[in-house]
Amino acid sequence: MTTQSEAGFTLIEALVAMAVLALGAVSLLSAAQGHTKHITELTDRMAARWAADYHLAQVRLNLPLNEQSTELYGIKFELTQKMQPTQDPDIEKVTVRAAKTGTNRTLFVLDGYLDVGAAP
Repeated sequence: MTTQSEAGFTLIEALVAMAVLALGAVSLLSAAQGHTKHITELTDRMAARWAADYHLAQVRLNLPLNEQSTELYGIKFELTQKMQPTQDPDIEKVTVRAAKTGTNRTLFVLDGYLDVGAAP
């Protein structure tokens, strides 16, 4: 009698290998999704910073502010400003807050100072 040596994988071994590969793929997709979410939040915060910067520049240049909202990169922001006196009567503190339209979540707060003593 001759015995035949069995070559190859059994069905159980193949199923275990596929399960391990599936777990690896799921963890990779989860990491990619988390990274994408983080990049989106970072983009929103950066655009909010620029919107607040633009608003503060308009205040400093004494340009008319007819809108309290702006849009950058397709993202709409609600901008609020608060003027506060300082110890120096010629200088006021300006705080600009930028929040995504439709949310109450402030993405960026920018503080600046305005020379009101030089105003005509």
